[in-house]
Amino acid sequence: MASIEELRIARFTKITKLKEAGMDPYPPSVKRDYSIKYVKALFEDLAPQSEDKNISIAGRVIVVRGQGSILFIVLQDGNERFQAVLKKDSLEEKLFNLFVDTVDSGDFISVTGSLFITQRGEQSILIKDWQMATKALLPLPDKWHGLQDIEEIYRKRYLDVLMDQETYNRFVIRSQVIKYIREFLDNKNFLEVETPILQNEAGGAMAKVFETHHNDYDMPMVLRIALELEHKMLMVGGYERVYEIGKTFRNEGSDPTHLQEFTMLEWYAAYQTLETNMEWTEELIKSIAKDLMGKTVFKVYDNDGNGVDVDVAVAWERITFGELLKRDAGIDIETITEEDARAQAIKWGVKEDEAKKLGRGNLLDKIYKKCSRRKIINPTFITDFPGDLKPLAQQNSNGTARVCQLIIAGAEITNQYAELVNPVIQRELLVSQGKAKENGDEEAMGVNEGFITAMEHGMPPMTGFGMGIDRLVAIFTEQKNLRDVIFFPIMKPKENIQESKETMVAVAVLNTGISLLPWQELNTIAHLNAAFGARVGKNLFSQDTIESKDNHKIKLNIKNAIMIKKVDSSDKLKVLALEAKGKELEVDEFTREMIETTNDKKVVSITLSKDFKDIEYLGVLIYGPKNIVDNLTSELEMY
Repeated sequence: MASIEELRIARFTKITKLKEAGMDPYPPSVKRDYSIKYVKALFEDLAPQSEDKNISIAGRVIVVRGQGSILFIVLQDGNERFQAVLKKDSLEEKLFNLFVDTVDSGDFISVTGSLFITQRGEQSILIKDWQMATKALLPLPDKWHGLQDIEEIYRKRYLDVLMDQETYNRFVIRSQVIKYIREFLDNKNFLEVETPILQNEAGGAMAKVFETHHNDYDMPMVLRIALELEHKMLMVGGYERVYEIGKTFRNEGSDPTHLQEFTMLEWYAAYQTLETNMEWTEELIKSIAKDLMGKTVFKVYDNDGNGVDVDVAVAWERITFGELLKRDAGIDIETITEEDARAQAIKWGVKEDEAKKLGRGNLLDKIYKKCSRRKIINPTFITDFPGDLKPLAQQNSNGTARVCQLIIAGAEITNQYAELVNPVIQRELLVSQGKAKENGDEEAMGVNEGFITAMEHGMPPMTGFGMGIDRLVAIFTEQKNLRDVIFFPIMKPKENIQESKETMVAVAVLNTGISLLPWQELNTIAHLNAAFGARVGKNLFSQDTIESKDNHKIKLNIKNAIMIKKVDSSDKLKVLALEAKGKELEVDEFTREMIETTNDKKVVSITLSKDFKDIEYLGVLIYGPKNIVDNLTSELEMY
C-alpha cells in the first residue's frame, strides 16, 4: 500500500497533466447552475429541460466506480450527494481520458450534462463536459470508517463532518439551538449586545483567569471569565433586558464536562424576579426539547462516561443548598465556621493544601459537589447558596444568597441570580473576597472599582442568568464529551512534526566543486544543521535528556539520522533544493554571502542585488520521510 506522501506526490504529477491539457487545477470560478439539493428537489422539472439545455452542478468527488468506457461518480455538495455518469461516447475522448488520468476522491469538479434516471432508478447526470474545480493533494479517509482516532477527529474536524453524517448533523443542531435561543429572547424583548473579551480585570464569577499583556498600553490584561459586570453596567445606562452569546475563558482543569474555552449565554432583565428567571429557564429548555429535538428524554453522560436517561418534561424539583448539605453531609450551613468547613471538606476528599487556600463559601461548595450534586439526575433547581460564595447576588438574612443553579445529571447547567444592586453591600462583599484572594484563593474575586462606580449611579432591580451553550448542546445531542459539540477544541501540539509514521532523515549536501578550506566546509555543515534544528525544533527529540548511572544528565542527540553527501557544483545544489521544496520537505540553504559575513543585513542586501543564477550555493540540507529524501539523493556520493 502506498504511503500518504507517495499518494501526495502522485497527485502533484496529475496537476502537471491537467496543466499540460490546458485545464487549470485551481480555477477562479467554475460552472454551477444549481446546488445538488436543488436538483434533487426539482429533478422532474429540470430533467426534460436539461436535454435541450445542459445544466452544470459542482461538488466533491467522494467515490469513483467502474472501469473501461463507463464510470459512476458520487458528488457531494454540502451534505447532499448525487450520481454523475461518465461515458466514453458522451464527450470528447481526450476529456474522458483526462478524467481517468487525473481525478481522485477528494477533488472538487464541475460537471455539465443532462439529467436522467438509471436502470436502477437512481437520479443521475450524464456528463457532457467537466472541469476541475480544486485538485486535492491528500486522499479522504476510508469512506466506510471515516476517522477512527479520536485525536484525529478533533484535529481534523473538517474531515469528520465530511465523512460522518451524524457529526455533520450534530453541528447543524448546535447552530439551530443557538438560533432558537436568540429567537426566544428576542420574543421576550431582549437586546443582544457584545462586551469585551480582553479585560483589565476579571469579574462576574469565581474562577482562575488566563493572563496576557497589552503591548501597546504596556499593561497586564486577562481574558474574561463571565459576561456579567458589563451587562449590569449597561442596565445602568437604561437598557432593561440584554443578552449575549460569547466566548468565555477559565484557566482551570479539563475533563469531558469542562473546558477552559467555552460559549456562554448570559441575560439580565430589569424589574424581574429570580422566580420569573427560573420559569423562563424551564420554558426555554422544554421548548427546545419539544420543538427542535422532537423528544424530551435524553441520555446524559457524566465525567466517567456513565449515561442516565433524563426526562426534561417532568416537574422540576426545587431544593435549597442548605437542605442538601444537611441531608447528605449533616452540615448546617448557617452555623458552621470556616475552620469546621475546612475539616469537613478534607473529610469529603478535598486535598489539605487546597482546602487551606479556600474561603468558607468555596469549602461548602466543594462539599456540595462531592456529596450532593452528583446524585441529582432529573432537572432540579438548587437555591440559596452561601452568601460569601455569591457576592454579586442579593443576600438573605440567614447568610445565604438569592441564587439558583439548574442541575441535570450531576452537572451545573445554569447559574441564576436575584442581582445585588446595593453598592455599599457590594463593596463589603468584594472586599471580603479580596482578602480571600490575598490568602491564596485563586478563584475569589477582587474589588472592581469601575463596576462599583457604575452601581453608585443607580442600578435597577434585576435578575440574571448564565448557561454554557456547549453543555446544553451535549445534552440535546447525547454526547459524552464537550469536545464533540465544538468544531475545533483546543488540543496539545503533536509531538511529531510529520503525521506520517515513516522514518525521517536529514541529508546535508556539500558543494565540493569549489575550493573550500576545511574550516569553511565544517562551517557550512554547522550552519545548515543549526538552521535545521532551529526551524524543526524539539520535534526532533524523543526525549530531551538521558542520565548516567550516577545521575549525571546528558542532553540526548536527535532521533533522526543525519548524513553528509556531496555534489560538484552550485547549480546541482540549486536543483536539489528546488525539487525538495516542490515536495514540501524541510530545506535549509547556505550561500557564499553567508560565510563571508556575519552581518545578516549585508547578506540580505547582497542577495537582493543578485539574480538567483548568480548566487553561489555552498550547501543544502533537506529533511523529511526517508523514502523521499533517499530518492532525491540516491545518486549523490557520501562525503
